[in-house]
Amino acid sequence: MPEVRHALRGARLAAVLAGVGVLLGTQLVWSTVARRRGGARELRRLKARLVEGRTQGDRERRQNAELIAAADRLVRTAALLHDRATEARRTAQLEESREPLAEPAMQAVSLVAGAPFMSDDAARALGDLAWVDGQLAAAADSLGVLSALLKQRTEDVAAAPSLWPVRGVVTSTFGLRLSPYGGGAEMHPGIDIQAPYGKPVAAGGSGEVIYAGRDPGYGRLVVVDHGGDLETLYGHLSKILVREGQRVSRGQEVGAVGASGRATGTHLHYEVRVNNEPVNPSRYLVN
Repeated sequence: MPEVRHALRGARLAAVLAGVGVLLGTQLVWSTVARRRGGARELRRLKARLVEGRTQGDRERRQNAELIAAADRLVRTAALLHDRATEARRTAQLEESREPLAEPAMQAVSLVAGAPFMSDDAARALGDLAWVDGQLAAAADSLGVLSALLKQRTEDVAAAPSLWPVRGVVTSTFGLRLSPYGGGAEMHPGIDIQAPYGKPVAAGGSGEVIYAGRDPGYGRLVVVDHGGDLETLYGHLSKILVREGQRVSRGQEVGAVGASGRATGTHLHYEVRVNNEPVNPSRYLVN
């Protein structure tokens, strides 16, 4: 019997060892399969990242190309604008406000730690944009000065009494004439324009009304100060449509044709005075 029990123990031990071997083998197989599956997933992730990197690189190259093309267009536009501003300043006899700008050049780019690599084309585009900024600043200076100058000249033109105050027949010109009241020759300080009674009379230029009232000789009279010691007078009016201290614009109605004061008939007496001295209105009137 001892021999039988000893044999049974050996068989049990062998079975246990065999089971352990099978279990270890199974675990080894599953571990190997899992590692292979993980490796495959990692490989797919790496492939996906590679494809994404290529796509991103292509996108960046396209964007760089668009940036370079835009910079080239800006350079051409800025150069044209600067040339036109320079020509305008020369026409207006103004000096340059800035030193002439050099042609665009490659801008020095310092790469800090961790900064992405910048291609030569991108660096050139940045240099072009810096040059454009300088060109636009110079052109802005010129255009600012020209705008102020144009505004001043426009105001001067509007103030000059170049507009006929009323349309009609000039019956008496500026200078010496025979007095309509007898007594020989006299100095006529303006022009007489025959027009229908009540016809509107317009300001020859913009300015300020410094007199609006009655005068023994001129009758109902309006005087407009245009600045620069330049004044216009509108006499023999039938009515006055403005008041003293009022600003009037070129062509604005100041009164109406009449025959008030020392007049022989219905007409407008129109004068232009410089430093309170009468001058020939034809120097200012536009045909």
